[in-house]
Amino acid sequence: MRICVVSGTFHPEPGGPPTFLYRLLPELVQRGHTIEVVTYGEPAAPADYPYPVTRISRRQPILFRLLAFARAVLRAGRRVDVFFVSDYGLPVAMANLMLHKPILLKNVGDFAWEFSTRHNWIPAGQTIDEFQTAPHSPRVNLLRTVQRWHTGAADTLIAPSRYSAGLVIGWGILPSKVRVIYNALDPVDDLPTRDSVRRELNVDSPLIVTVARLAPWKGVAGVIRALAQVQREFPSARLIVVGDGPERSALEREAASLGDAVLFVGTQPPDRVRLYLRAADVFVLFSTYEGLPHTVLEAMQAGTPVVVSDAGGNVEVVTHGQNGWVVPKGDEAAMAKTLIEVLRDPAEAERRANKATESLDRFSWPLLVDEYDAAIKSLEPQRREGREET
Repeated sequence: MRICVVSGTFHPEPGGPPTFLYRLLPELVQRGHTIEVVTYGEPAAPADYPYPVTRISRRQPILFRLLAFARAVLRAGRRVDVFFVSDYGLPVAMANLMLHKPILLKNVGDFAWEFSTRHNWIPAGQTIDEFQTAPHSPRVNLLRTVQRWHTGAADTLIAPSRYSAGLVIGWGILPSKVRVIYNALDPVDDLPTRDSVRRELNVDSPLIVTVARLAPWKGVAGVIRALAQVQREFPSARLIVVGDGPERSALEREAASLGDAVLFVGTQPPDRVRLYLRAADVFVLFSTYEGLPHTVLEAMQAGTPVVVSDAGGNVEVVTHGQNGWVVPKGDEAAMAKTLIEVLRDPAEAERRANKATESLDRFSWPLLVDEYDAAIKSLEPQRREGREET
């Protein structure tokens, strides 16, 4: 099939969606699909993409940028059979008022909540779950209405977890439209020993690692405060924070009283992230919202014990007492107590880490490719019906 892939971000930009598409699209080309991509960004150096990429500059004012993007989608849409949208459905829904092409939409969260959080349109700290039922201002309600409209315009909606699927169904999307396809991991062979990695990174004390975009809902401030309690029993314990984002300055101020016990290393290439995960005594993700936590899967693959909050898709990956630890979201005392428990009992930590690694089969990359290929091909009858009507 001829596919127009539409995404707000794309390789070589950092982040989950660009990495996911960069990995997936060549696999779809190998299976006989023809692909072209429309995305934002400045002209990039030539890359080895087996498909053309159109980039719309972000330097334009937002309205002009959106219209230019929609025009590019409209032009590409005339040449293809189906749209495959990665979390940026509004321009496609606008263009498709004229084109009437099938749409496959991957939706990983709630853009209305994220946008409202960033722009202080809702009370500070309001979680994504609270946002679903709370009363809102007219501008937030308008944003939610637009989101429901362009999400509902998709013929098939892919969610990365049962939790994420439940969110969009709560917006009024028909359950029959929604398919869950879990995120996946590439296989990693011959992991270096933990001791060798710790020597390489100059780690000689209990090490906690978190990998996250530094946004309020990732709960990194709570991990920093939990570390202060952990240090009462393990004075040399350290925390490495991998990632960047709008909260970094505030988090650095939060960590200042702990001196060099907290290290912010910013965004790192995947190979370096794997080293931090392998070196850690425990990986922690203390978010108040997660669709399907890819960093947790990577930590489990690295053989590192994991502690997560009970938010969103976390509990679809980690089962407390079996392949990790689960604590109530926002409960810093419980997080500190659990981290101490993990560090006290390395034998139990290793047992659960081994169970975690064994549980990763359902997150395999070949399975993900098969499921996306099947979802795209399921739109073929709709494409044929559209041609017969015209």
